Amino acid sequence: MRRLSVVCLLLLTCGWPAAGARAQLAALSSLPAPAAAAAPSADPTEAAIRILVERELGTRNRLVIQVGQFDTRVQLAPCARAEPFVPPGVRLWGRTQVGIRCTAGASWAIRLPVNIQVFAQVAVANGPLTPGTPLSAADAHLEEFDLTRENAPLVTDTTTLNGKHLTRSVAAGQPLRVDALRTPPSINAGDPVQIIVTGQGFTLASEGVALSSGSEGQSLRVRTESGRVVAGTLRDRTIEVRL
Repeated sequence: MRRLSVVCLLLLTCGWPAAGARAQLAALSSLPAPAAAAAPSADPTEAAIRILVERELGTRNRLVIQVGQFDTRVQLAPCARAEPFVPPGVRLWGRTQVGIRCTAGASWAIRLPVNIQVFAQVAVANGPLTPGTPLSAADAHLEEFDLTRENAPLVTDTTTLNGKHLTRSVAAGQPLRVDALRTPPSINAGDPVQIIVTGQGFTLASEGVALSSGSEGQSLRVRTESGRVVAGTLRDRTIEVRL
């Protein structure tokens, strides 16, 4: 039996064989087995699914889509037209599913297993790195990686590593996760700080002591010379307080 054509999947009329549900089932069941091709497949079914995936995910990153087989035990009523869709609650990411539903002649919908890989250039450790290690751009290089293998955002620019510390161990060749980086504190508890208080039409400057550690741009609580506790934004060892 012929394969479900890309014309069918793109909402155009497809002429199912007159033999009815059995012939239709045979046509649907001829979907290709998963293939590990990096380039877009010439198979019309995979081409149609690729169009759907690219529409949902965009084309900025390289996509590799492997399409599974239709369950031949399922019997379907004859259909004159079908379309691909994303089933409710399904994310087009990693091992997932794509739906195909009949829009003319019947009301069935089926799901095809697919594996979607999304490749992008990410920062990969040049060697083993330990927690607390001060980082620089020289500690990593950019390498293509399947984003679906990680459940957190990955570093895509090695220059963002400068001045950061790791919160967990990273093995050589392992991608660096954004949530594993932190900026070391520029102020520690007990450090003297300058306090700038800005209000409507006035600015006051005084001295104080940091009550906790903090990094540039973070909110920090400090005690003023008078003993009052205030909170402000840390900017170059100065606490900016706006009233």
